[in-house]
Amino acid sequence: MMGARLLPYTIDVGENREMEKLRRENDVLRWAVCFLAVGSLGVVSLTAISAPTSSTEAIETLSNVNAELLDKNDTISTDIPEFFDTRQQWLGCGTFVVDQKQCGDCWAASAANTLGDRACIHLLEGGKPVPLPRSGAQGAGTLQRMFQQAGKCIGEGTMNSLHQHGCQRQSYFLNPQALVSCGNLQNTDPPTFHPYPEGSGYRPGHTLYPGSFGCNGGETHDAWRFLYHEGLTIMDATQLAGCTTYTSGTCSVDDPNDNGCRPCEFEQCADTGLKPERITVDSFGWIMEKELPDRGTWDTVFEAFTKRGTDQPRPQWQQEAMNRQVKNMQIEMMTNGPLHTCMDEYANFGIFYNKYPQGVYNSTEGSPLVGGHCIELIGWGVDTATGMQYWTFKNSWGSLWANGGFARIIRGQDLLGIESDVWAGCPSGSHCRLTSGVVHNESWVPQHAYFPHPPTGAHNTTVFTQAPLLTTNKRMRPSSATQPSREWPGGKEILLSRSAFSHGTVAPLVLFAVRRSLGRDDLGMEQAFQAVSRVWSRSVRGMRLRIELKGVAKHRMVSRHMDGQVTLA
Repeated sequence: MMGARLLPYTIDVGENREMEKLRRENDVLRWAVCFLAVGSLGVVSLTAISAPTSSTEAIETLSNVNAELLDKNDTISTDIPEFFDTRQQWLGCGTFVVDQKQCGDCWAASAANTLGDRACIHLLEGGKPVPLPRSGAQGAGTLQRMFQQAGKCIGEGTMNSLHQHGCQRQSYFLNPQALVSCGNLQNTDPPTFHPYPEGSGYRPGHTLYPGSFGCNGGETHDAWRFLYHEGLTIMDATQLAGCTTYTSGTCSVDDPNDNGCRPCEFEQCADTGLKPERITVDSFGWIMEKELPDRGTWDTVFEAFTKRGTDQPRPQWQQEAMNRQVKNMQIEMMTNGPLHTCMDEYANFGIFYNKYPQGVYNSTEGSPLVGGHCIELIGWGVDTATGMQYWTFKNSWGSLWANGGFARIIRGQDLLGIESDVWAGCPSGSHCRLTSGVVHNESWVPQHAYFPHPPTGAHNTTVFTQAPLLTTNKRMRPSSATQPSREWPGGKEILLSRSAFSHGTVAPLVLFAVRRSLGRDDLGMEQAFQAVSRVWSRSVRGMRLRIELKGVAKHRMVSRHMDGQVTLA
């Protein structure tokens, strides 16, 4: 990035190697100029520039040249700029914001955001790879990218009935619906793409997505496994049309079948009647510096971390490893595009961005943990007023949240665990190659892949050989060496302690729900709390509480939405 100040921690690269890389890139550019000159016969005109078929052969040849360079481990410079934004690096990509609405499927919506933006970076409109070094970073001529902001040409446009004017464009993006409806513990279908090889430990009839429950929350590793084996379909920018529609946004109170209130049926496009195109990944994995300790204590019985602590930065003695973790994340983002990450959400998260949409979230302010949330990291920078290092991220709460759906959070401290559960993948058919900081996860078989039929015997050394909950296999227990330091469930409920729901950021919602439920607006806080048996919370486009009242069979749902509005269901 021209004019950008470099951070002090950079990777040393030999001068000879750097010069050789630059020579190869210059050779590619000379090929490009040569092909374009031949295709246009040396005449520069608007027609020549805009004609989509005049340079097809050149594009395909450049694509082969680019693939050859990538095969020779040609990589971008690993100096880390002070500011970086994937929306600026790959023009036209990364601006669409999936809106999960009232479904707790941030784990799926953010995965769709991430893969959709990476598909835009690495693939052309027709599915072929972008035929330029670095996927055409900082401008790619007239190439039409998949899911670009301008959309695709679907017909001739007109200024009026007598005068043709350009083309009619329609914007499309990836739809998380198939992931919500099919990528859950109820699905026991075998993989459609990338089947497991013999001896992998996978058995037909076993679920591959044991930690995901539709609108009731899910896991990042399940999401990327689904993108690898099944992929996502396409919707238009309204989310209400196109090949498939996103309907789980109205699945707001109860999702009894853990499928987003919609069956797993995606065999035909609603707009064409044809079989849907699936956008998949050929590789995926997590980024985790092996010397970073787990953020919590892993419970082998309940398969969960019992100790939190993400309301504080990592301790100073972990800072060197933390710096390496951040650098690995930055290198992967600079090379291939945005990253997918999940984190803990505290009660002040939504409140902060409602009050300070341009601020940098940097403290939980002692508010209680209320659930998990998943987002897409798209860049980083340093706040010029405070000097605070930050990540820029895209949320899945629509374009009316914060700054058009985007916001900032402190970088390099692992606050909320934002740098401890980081995932990335490469779109199928592209020249994308995961960088060395990404640990591949394609062959992993989930511990609970036996559901609903327990295994009858040993499979192999990489899968459990005894009752699953008692396994001692390291791969089944997240550790900083072999998996993210913790797995954050996005959109799942957690039970709040009485002290937690008595906190000032939560108590007003409990009071509101109790008063309305009992028809007693005169109740004080103490009286209202005496009527409460239990309270659960989760992240759903804001914060949602489920309240159990003593002597009342039906639980009440109260939500504080992203705009601060409070509703009761």
